[in-house]
Amino acid sequence: MTWLLWRQHRSQALVTGIAIALFAVAVWLTGVHMGNILYAARNCDATHTCGFNGNLFSGYGAIIDLVHLSIVVPLLLGAFFGASLIARETEHATNVLVWTQSVTRRRWLFSKVATAIGATIVLSAAISALVTWWSGTPNSFYGNRFEGAQFDSQNIAPIAFAVFAVALGLAAGSILRRPLPALATTVFAYAGVRLLVSVYLRPHYEKAVSRVYALTANANPPSGSWTLSQHLVTGAGKSADGPIAIPDTCRVAADRTTSDTCLGKLGYHFVIRLHPASQYWRFQWMEAGLFLVLAAALVAVALVHTLRHDA
Repeated sequence: MTWLLWRQHRSQALVTGIAIALFAVAVWLTGVHMGNILYAARNCDATHTCGFNGNLFSGYGAIIDLVHLSIVVPLLLGAFFGASLIARETEHATNVLVWTQSVTRRRWLFSKVATAIGATIVLSAAISALVTWWSGTPNSFYGNRFEGAQFDSQNIAPIAFAVFAVALGLAAGSILRRPLPALATTVFAYAGVRLLVSVYLRPHYEKAVSRVYALTANANPPSGSWTLSQHLVTGAGKSADGPIAIPDTCRVAADRTTSDTCLGKLGYHFVIRLHPASQYWRFQWMEAGLFLVLAAALVAVALVHTLRHDA
């Protein structure tokens, strides 16, 4: 059975291996160079004689876009690998041919699923490791690994996303039994679940922290944190969105700084709600655990439905 699975998927494995190797070369070359640039920029003297002008990664647009595109790898695995794995076999009845070769239904199915999940873990872990290593430099410079695309494409979360996507494809394929409907179902269901979790669940894994800043202060959130909201609060304690009516006592202010100082004396201030950088790994583990639980449930659906339907 193992030899048969290898014969079926060896061309896919070869193409995937070549693609990852090329990606690794590009990531390594640009990652080392970016790290050297950041090191030189941070060791400039006060006159910035090394030529750093604030646009540190100019010219790296292509590799940055390529790294960001790794966020769709789980979806591609689920749609084109997971969704077709069982559905193509059942559509063309090649699974019946396998069963005539002294291979039981259970062994055929378990081997298929184990191969899919194992290959997914290896592939997604390799890509995630490359992206995480490459992102070390921009993470250090921008301090934003807790936000959207950075959170979703680095460390352990993308591995769990990939396993979930493939499990979703397996379940869709086992129920619909045709590759194209299973592919479409996988794409829309995966996108919907990911959106639901990232928008409505992720912000509530841990309690957000509120930071208060004076109007004249530098109201930048701590590096590495995830900002949820930022509001101007009036002296009455109400959030002021959009233009505000400046009290008469502050209208005579000569400039913005004087006006802000006057408003600050009246109780105006900024409030920023955020998740500090210290919560990052808890969020990674919680989200990864959630998607792995969902994946386990979907794999169970695929196994039970296929075995019962073809019994």
